Amino acid sequence: MDHVHLITLSDRASRGEYQDQSTPLLTEWLKGQGVQSVTAALLPDEPDQLEQDLRGQVAAGTPLVLTCGGTGFGTRDTTPEATRSVIEREAPGICELIRARGGHPLAFASRAVCGIAGHTVILNLSGRPAAALEQIQLAWPLLAHAVGVLRKESNAGGPCT
Repeated sequence: MDHVHLITLSDRASRGEYQDQSTPLLTEWLKGQGVQSVTAALLPDEPDQLEQDLRGQVAAGTPLVLTCGGTGFGTRDTTPEATRSVIEREAPGICELIRARGGHPLAFASRAVCGIAGHTVILNLSGRPAAALEQIQLAWPLLAHAVGVLRKESNAGGPCT
């Protein structure tokens, strides 16, 4: 896979109250998987801003967009709703796998979604860095396959690895 865009959603990190740890951790792991380019955005838990970034990535033809945070039960946890406003088709099996095989019982409390918009796959991950890493590791084979199918069908990119 040539490019992944990471969006971390955190009111406190976006205000500089603490350091975003998800982006560097996931970037390092993705590059270890052969991803050539990783871009990132740090946003507050604002659904309009997330939706705008997601739509921009879809318009740019980004193969895979990962969001970190905003999938819980807090009143500002609106990542799944913003994601659903962008995706055209859901891919529930990827989140079902993550919930079923995740190493922590709280994985089942995640409201994360995964879906397709244009030729882009979008997946919501946990806001906890270690959980987000575990989730991408579990989902990676499915994501690589999904992106490969979309890119091959659209002639928007070469085969994915």
